[in-house]
Amino acid sequence: MREGLPILKPTAYAESNRSGSRDRMSQSEAFRHVAQVLREAQRSAIEIENAPERRKRLRDFSVAEIASLWGVAPRLLRQALPRQEVRGIAPRARLTFGELQQARRQLEAQGKLISTRRDPASGEALATVVFTNFKGGSAKTTSSVHFAQYMALAGYRVLMVDLDSQGSASAQFGFQPGLDVGAEGCFTAWLNRPVGSAAGSAARLCRPTYWPAIDLVPASPALGEGEEILARRAGQGVEEGILYFDELKAFLSMVQDRYDIAVVDTRPDVNMLMSTALHAATGIIVPSRATMTDLASTGEFFAHLSDYTAEFQAAFGHGLDFAFSHILLTAFDPTDRSQDALAQLIRERFGSLVLREAFLHSRIVGTAGFGKETLYEYEPSTDRAAYNRAIASANAVNRAIEAAILRHWGRASGEGRPGRKEQQA
Repeated sequence: MREGLPILKPTAYAESNRSGSRDRMSQSEAFRHVAQVLREAQRSAIEIENAPERRKRLRDFSVAEIASLWGVAPRLLRQALPRQEVRGIAPRARLTFGELQQARRQLEAQGKLISTRRDPASGEALATVVFTNFKGGSAKTTSSVHFAQYMALAGYRVLMVDLDSQGSASAQFGFQPGLDVGAEGCFTAWLNRPVGSAAGSAARLCRPTYWPAIDLVPASPALGEGEEILARRAGQGVEEGILYFDELKAFLSMVQDRYDIAVVDTRPDVNMLMSTALHAATGIIVPSRATMTDLASTGEFFAHLSDYTAEFQAAFGHGLDFAFSHILLTAFDPTDRSQDALAQLIRERFGSLVLREAFLHSRIVGTAGFGKETLYEYEPSTDRAAYNRAIASANAVNRAIEAAILRHWGRASGEGRPGRKEQQA
């Protein structure tokens, strides 16, 4: 544990119980007190890890790590940097995200990098990637947030949509779902929008984050009300020309000109918001650990998809139409014989449905997560080798998902990534 991180001290509720006081808190008061203490612990962790601003901020990046991510020679990247004093110096130079964006556009203009921005004129529509599964603890949110941040670093404009009322993805971006986001700030506000206000209602929900290329539609407990609205709508038919299951698709159509990629994090069970996400999806990623329990739950999720698609086909004449769908193995330990055997088995049975790349198990992910940081935000002070293994696995997973999007857009395999010739330039 890092020095200075908050320690949870005995609460007044615990003290009153220990003393046998007759003036114990009511159950409601006790639960409220627990919520307040844990919320404050989360906020304190963010503030301590991000002193002196006391709010989440994005670190600077080294020339070496970005050159590796983009697949170009470090010298080419340094030559494209906007700050004169950075050029030609050691590869440990630190660069802001804004400087990286400028450098990327410079390299694209010079033909040394292929643009990652989608081209609407060529029919490249907003790509929506939904991370979903039944089972909690599958690293669904971890995978979705890492993918969003990877795509931002790769030059895409990203919208993160949090449809899980727990708001874990929102918290990762520094929002406190129970305090900072109400019914008016989450997707429920879209479902409650006044007639004729679709464009404005959608734009207001897309909030900037400390990542300049990522906006967020945050979650809050008020998403429960959104579930109720969609359930009522399911029995009422069309509203403003939109069927209930197309609400997320309609929302995204209002803001699609501002983004290349939408990343959606869903709640781990069967729910109405998940249904709207599936109908908006270009593709789905189903994270699962390589254990029999997790894979059994993943099997039930695919059984649900099968039944839902068949029922929807019968009712509406068409089913779900994903451009791609993949199982992503998470927290994977290749040295664990049982995990390795299960991974080989499902890859043999299902082929390309299972991503060849896996998100490796690493204590570095937990260490970074203590301060609400991802691998792309965390800078290790020790054990750089473990960090390098973890970030390499995250990059490999995210490149594979990116490649699926590029194929959907009709680009040749690997296009949108730089060619190898630039590395020797």
